[in-house]
Amino acid sequence: MTKRAGLTFKFDTDLKRGRNLATMGGGVAMGDFDGDGFLDLFFTGSVANEKKPESGPCGVLYRNRGDGTFEDVTARSLIRACGWTMGASWVDVDGSGRPDLVVTGVGRTMLFKNLGDGTFREEGAARGVVAPGYAVGLAASDVNGDGRVDLYVVGYLDTDAAKERSFPALALRLPEDYEGQPATLLVQDAGGRFHERAEAAGVTNAGGRGLGAVFFDYDGDGREDLYVVNDRMPNVLYHGHGDGTFEDVTLETGAGARDQKVPRAGMGIAVGDVDGDGRPDILVTNFAGEPVTLYRNVEGALFDDATEAAGVERSSLPYVKWGTDFADFDDDGRMDLVAATGHLVPRILLTLAKFFRKGGLGMYGLGDRHYEQPPMVWRNEGHGRLADVTPGSGDWAALRLSARGLAAGDVDGDGRVDVVLAAVSGGIRLMKNTTASRGHALEILPVAGADHRTVLGTKVIVTAGGVRQVQEFILRPSYASGAWVPLHFGLGEAASAAVEVIPPGKTEPAARFEAVAVDGLYFLRDGKLEEKRGFLGR
Repeated sequence: MTKRAGLTFKFDTDLKRGRNLATMGGGVAMGDFDGDGFLDLFFTGSVANEKKPESGPCGVLYRNRGDGTFEDVTARSLIRACGWTMGASWVDVDGSGRPDLVVTGVGRTMLFKNLGDGTFREEGAARGVVAPGYAVGLAASDVNGDGRVDLYVVGYLDTDAAKERSFPALALRLPEDYEGQPATLLVQDAGGRFHERAEAAGVTNAGGRGLGAVFFDYDGDGREDLYVVNDRMPNVLYHGHGDGTFEDVTLETGAGARDQKVPRAGMGIAVGDVDGDGRPDILVTNFAGEPVTLYRNVEGALFDDATEAAGVERSSLPYVKWGTDFADFDDDGRMDLVAATGHLVPRILLTLAKFFRKGGLGMYGLGDRHYEQPPMVWRNEGHGRLADVTPGSGDWAALRLSARGLAAGDVDGDGRVDVVLAAVSGGIRLMKNTTASRGHALEILPVAGADHRTVLGTKVIVTAGGVRQVQEFILRPSYASGAWVPLHFGLGEAASAAVEVIPPGKTEPAARFEAVAVDGLYFLRDGKLEEKRGFLGR
């Protein structure tokens, strides 16, 4: 639906001079910035000519009109995000009820405050948002229980535009050729300023080459934990103490690299309950020649590598995987899976590069070497089994893109989860979900209320038709793409649902709503469930 929707953004990047920087960008942020109940989109730009880095293409903001089309409101919004930008996330940083925009990149991380009138003001430097020199991923949460949003900016490689220009043109460099950069934890004070606390909190991700991170409560103790995905270094799970400090529990929980001589090249992250046991599982996308990694949450204490058992190992092996998310695409009450794919550089450059690098291409020579590759979708068949249904997925099956970012959400308001892809080659895509399903659904978006405390960490329990589903409201991380979207519950044939709410930092429900009508979007604010609108066409 890309052309029909009016999404005309063209990504362009300087592969000749930008080298690594030119291969890693391409994020999309999905969220409702104006509160009208429809999801808006922001695509990160890049540098078409490294000699003129601020000339763009710059990031672009599209406002959802609610009729299936979008309006480019970048100029009106006063958002200017140019240069080597990488990722973007919608985050309600100040508890205003309106999501702000955070853009990561090389040299700076920008924070655009949502002023509530369709315009934004960049406040990153003024509010102390200092970040690693090269950052792609972002996570957000309240790490110390004060009700304010804190930001975790993931450092990637120790390089910049000048260093990349200095390397020989065809001497392809692998991630292991670089030192990693530490992550930054920005803790917000009562005045809205941020202070760097990564070392004091124990979350520097030392030695890692981080590409993404997510805060979520894996053990159900009401305190946010942190998972970090690294490129060619072990992933890390930090257990949160609730006071702003964390403990590395990767080894005892099994959430990192196991039985691998060389750690996988982690790219993107998804969090969701694959097997329906009420506990969040983790999926990590990896490079070609490496399958995605699915970690099944066992009793909130251990993570079991369920990649092979779930059925996603063989189908994911050939491709370079990036953005990803869990979502119930057919409204049967089970979480399905989607992933973006695409190689780092065009095939001709890979062919030439192997002659200029001692030791060959290494992992770059594995798997499918086409630059544009097919994105993938798996249907949840129950009991934690995922079936590759890409061949029968309509227009999705015909796509060939070098995609990076991915965001999933009900873009057209019909109650079915759609997918947006940010591609560095082949064009961005809005893929409308046309699944023929009679299943009902319910969407719930937590919104900050009068106390201005963050809603991140809110857990919503929906029971319908004898099925109990538990979801936590988090900044959905994907790859370079932070989505601030409603929780979507597929309900099958159930005509009503019971809804329970566990506030952030708590372990027991504080509110319960009976006989909630289905097929609608609700705002959860100040302890009340307010119907925003019904699903269009239902």
